Amino acid sequence: MRRIKLARTLQQLTGLFPGKYPLHSKVGTRNEPFFVFGSGRNGSTMLNRILNQHPAFFLPSEQYFLGNSIIKFRLYNFLIWRDLVKIIAGELLPATGSHTWSYGPDAVIKDLFHTSDKSLQYVVDRIFRSYGESREVQFARWGDTTPMNTRYMPEITDLFPKAKYIFLLRDGRDVVASYQKGGKDYLGELAAPMSAARHWLRSVAMYEQMLKKTDILLVRYEKLVQDPEFELTRLCQTLDVEYDPGLLDFHLSTPQEALYQEPQHANIRRPISGSSVGNWQRTLAKEDLDMIMPLLQDTLAKYGYV
Repeated sequence: MRRIKLARTLQQLTGLFPGKYPLHSKVGTRNEPFFVFGSGRNGSTMLNRILNQHPAFFLPSEQYFLGNSIIKFRLYNFLIWRDLVKIIAGELLPATGSHTWSYGPDAVIKDLFHTSDKSLQYVVDRIFRSYGESREVQFARWGDTTPMNTRYMPEITDLFPKAKYIFLLRDGRDVVASYQKGGKDYLGELAAPMSAARHWLRSVAMYEQMLKKTDILLVRYEKLVQDPEFELTRLCQTLDVEYDPGLLDFHLSTPQEALYQEPQHANIRRPISGSSVGNWQRTLAKEDLDMIMPLLQDTLAKYGYV
């Protein structure tokens, strides 16, 4: 977070000078995208697979380049277009670890070099659409459910002011328990209960901050898994599409990307279920619960979890 704060400060300084290229396309984007934010370990991968069953949508697996790309576009806006594109496209190199896609910049970089629409909005839209096309997916709109994007909510809502936004909220105790179960080898410091608790609080604080500036639909994980038809109908209405019963067949087809084969995503190969609700009661040690509850109590109460 310190690095992001520093980058935002530098952006403010560079913003004192006129940029060469705009954030927004003059012609807009075709069928504005949508974004699902949250803490992670909140059902975001499951929701990704559910929404991917809708014929209107394409949601790739997690990517970590979008926030950095927005910041870099603003910081290096004084460069010629070709060099700026190289910086953004460099985020797509598989070796950077900035996405979980089977994709690289070669698929799109020539188009970006020669486009007449020299805006970041066009660049990002073209990257996501190019990846969907490479997968031979027919879709009208793309979406993203990467939890890491939550820390970049101000930048993303600036870039796509007309997009649809959803915040997927889960009981913070279950989020902590899920991070702990994932283990330090995979999830790093977030496997520690206090780190995970602070992370959950930061995500909720970011949601509340952005709610003052833009419309964000709140979807509760617990309601989603216990009454999926109702919650998905509500979500589809927000996204301006009809509810499709086939959404609940997500578990019948799992993509081959390595991300979806990892043990912590085993539930996407099973029908939707509320069995994970309240897992913290079975898995969190009393000493861990006693440690995190003073931190989480007020926010859990605010959202009706205690």
